[in-house]
Amino acid sequence: MSADTNKPNLDEAAGSGASTDPASSLDIDAQQVDHLLIVKAFADDLDLVETVNRLAPSQMAVKPGLIVLGLVLDTLTGRSPLYRLVDFYEGRDTEILLGERLPASAFNDDNVGRVLDLLFEAGTQKIFSELAMNAVLKHGISTWAVHFDTTSVNVYGDYEVDEANPPPFEITEGYSKDHRPDLKQFLISTLCVGDKIPIYGKNEDGNASDKEINNTLLSEISRHMARFGVD
Repeated sequence: MSADTNKPNLDEAAGSGASTDPASSLDIDAQQVDHLLIVKAFADDLDLVETVNRLAPSQMAVKPGLIVLGLVLDTLTGRSPLYRLVDFYEGRDTEILLGERLPASAFNDDNVGRVLDLLFEAGTQKIFSELAMNAVLKHGISTWAVHFDTTSVNVYGDYEVDEANPPPFEITEGYSKDHRPDLKQFLISTLCVGDKIPIYGKNEDGNASDKEINNTLLSEISRHMARFGVD
């Protein structure tokens, strides 16, 4: 039996330092995505980016919906201060995470601040409700029964009020569900359906009464149902 003289000698190749691994010549960049692709899939399911772009239109180079998606991904990873969002996206594959390739610098605090202003002007409750309805309609979630509750959020430091531009809710002392009466607070009220799926959310004054908030919300729901002929 004669040897194939055209076949490379693997022992010689190994001895010479040449690599026989075809992947060794490729430029491979590995990045950790953790749970973020799952969050991205849910955001796509709710049509988050396009809904925000439609309700809060802008002439900014970066679409508001992408900034909001970026904030959601960051928040569900531990939440960075706005001035650290650039660090969070440094080295990440934004095309996979956001659906569009963006430099990390797109998430500077100026851009994010402008988008937050746009959301406020468009109406955060309006945007939230539409996204909630996207989920309810797409997944057939029952709204037959609802659950309402409030949560107190403690804050530290001084919160001075600009009388010319009063805030939409007051940060002040109130009944603390966290047993921290020494701290100022505000309340978050949520109305949930199904398995704790929020369809309504609003910030309330820190000293607001659950009873009064509940009565106001029930009245709003009754008026809304009456407009559509629902008893």
